[in-house]
Amino acid sequence: MDEVAEFWDDFAAEYYQIQKESQVPIVTDIEKFLVEQRLLPTNSVVDLGGGSGRYLPALAQNSQQYTIVDISEQMLRYAQVENQALAKPRSVTYQQQSVADFSQQTPDQSYDLVWMALNPAVTADETLLTITQKSRQWCGFLRLTQNTDDLFAPLEQHFEIAEENPNIEPTIIPAVVKLLTSAGYQVRQQRFQYQTTETFDRAFLEAYYAEVPQALLSTYLDQVFANQKTRTSTTTLEYTLLYWHV
Repeated sequence: MDEVAEFWDDFAAEYYQIQKESQVPIVTDIEKFLVEQRLLPTNSVVDLGGGSGRYLPALAQNSQQYTIVDISEQMLRYAQVENQALAKPRSVTYQQQSVADFSQQTPDQSYDLVWMALNPAVTADETLLTITQKSRQWCGFLRLTQNTDDLFAPLEQHFEIAEENPNIEPTIIPAVVKLLTSAGYQVRQQRFQYQTTETFDRAFLEAYYAEVPQALLSTYLDQVFANQKTRTSTTTLEYTLLYWHV
């Protein structure tokens, strides 16, 4: 636990900055959807692996008792910043704890909603079934299942320098559905898809891919830019939400 906590402590500031700069309204859309499906408002919510509090505004303002659990002390400090930024800060319980300890130490039926968003420590195994038992009503499980763009990805594939993105988990969704269905739960699914754009000039790509032989890169970029000074990159993101009643 100490090594994992240290990793997330070190990454917390950068993670929080990325969170604040995100152009994607996933939190707003999730809140709207959960309200429409009547998972929210509710009495008590636990945000398991809630990190720096990205979903805190939506969950805390739609519950009487909101608890955010994370292994990282630094992440929880940023979550406090998120709470204080609300027009009316909520009474929040900040709990530093690993997923394993939460699943072992938390009494069953402790919360009305157990929320798990982009938490790499929660996978398709028996621990997820144990976590499910901590809920009196609902569980929610959110993952990023697609992240593609039409500028960087083709270039990296062309030069065979593409690296696997650990944040994209398309295979975990069917695995979780299979696990929960086998355990007798009826799992519902909803996808949220977004497109964002950003403009880059040729000099940026030349510097970013400095490790690629410049003669080969130059030839490739001649085709990409086609005498234009800039190129707009479109990124497609897809989040998949699973939710089930206990």
